[in-house]
Amino acid sequence: MTRFTAQSTSEEVCKDLSDQIQGSRVLITGVTPGSIGGEAAMQISRHSPALLILAGRTIEKLQAIEGAIKAETPGANTRLLTLDLSSQESIRKAAEEVNALPDQVDILINNAGTMATPYGVTKEGLELQFGTNHIGHFLFTNLILSKKELGHQVKVINVSSLGHKRGHVRFDDYNFQDGKCYDKWQAYGQSKTANILFSVSLAKKLGDKGVKSFSLYPGRIETGIGRHLHFEEWVKAGWKHEDGAINYDIDDNWRTLSEAAATLIVAAYDPSIEDSNGSYMVKNQVNNSEAADYAVDPKNAEKLWALSEDLVGQKFSY
Repeated sequence: MTRFTAQSTSEEVCKDLSDQIQGSRVLITGVTPGSIGGEAAMQISRHSPALLILAGRTIEKLQAIEGAIKAETPGANTRLLTLDLSSQESIRKAAEEVNALPDQVDILINNAGTMATPYGVTKEGLELQFGTNHIGHFLFTNLILSKKELGHQVKVINVSSLGHKRGHVRFDDYNFQDGKCYDKWQAYGQSKTANILFSVSLAKKLGDKGVKSFSLYPGRIETGIGRHLHFEEWVKAGWKHEDGAINYDIDDNWRTLSEAAATLIVAAYDPSIEDSNGSYMVKNQVNNSEAADYAVDPKNAEKLWALSEDLVGQKFSY
């Protein structure tokens, strides 16, 4: 059990875990201004990581975060990495760049994602949310891990969502009949379930080689990931009132940006959870009972790994 609560901020968590952050080499995907990834990067940068790699699709957004970091911590060792998770060509190029660095990354936070989009496909023809949120991170992570000298501790953090309960992995129809029966929330759920199962697989396959992996739900926040939702959908879901104000009474899942980013940092750095490898975290605590049964099922995890290898055209044996 960690010593943090759902209301712990990223500032508080980083201060408490400062010794663990110092000297670490961390890569965060989905780093944009006003995002969980951007907030986590800002807070981590204040505690002397040896290397902080900011990864995302748009170089201008990465530069904005880097500029904010350098304004506060001029000596921060940052590196920008262009990464489009909807393109396996881009993913392979980015992984090559990471693998060419003299020092290996020891913490990978797979934070990037898209939510409830209209039907679309990746460059390879995969349903966009599944292809980006899971398959993209699956390929990127394995391309990096397969080149590492495993044996020292490596952390892989997969940012999932409570939304995983909206859909299991459709192993025989992950593309929703090429969009004919597409449901954007089921598709989002499928991708977020896959994030959890990915951590289950990493722990099982690589736990004895020093790899720790955790998935997590950071809480509900209002960021750019919800840009595809119309106002009426926010109201219908009960997340907002008719006047546009957030409905904090619906449940206890609303978080500030700082509180949401805290869970990423706890998962990445808190040594108290290391005996729970492969687990799902909610409110800064390991809590597998909060995950749907299908999302933590080892058989589903193995089945997803095999499907993912097929979809990227590459086997990863460790």
